[in-house]
Amino acid sequence: MGDDISLHRIASHCTEYEPISAAQGYGISWLNTAMSGEEPRCDWCVYWREGNCNIYCERNRFY
Repeated sequence: MGDDISLHRIASHCTEYEPISAAQGYGISWLNTAMSGEEPRCDWCVYWREGNCNIYCERNRFY
């Protein structure tokens, strides 16, 4: 959908960003620790919806 740079840049400034693993309540698990060391990305957010996130679509115009 988007390139890695824009996915990271938008997610790192997004006030609504919530990682999928945190939203599903896995606590301490492989799913949580695998992404915890990574930078936030839009496609790892619960609001991503295959690139149809309103925040992503709006901000992608500027990045």
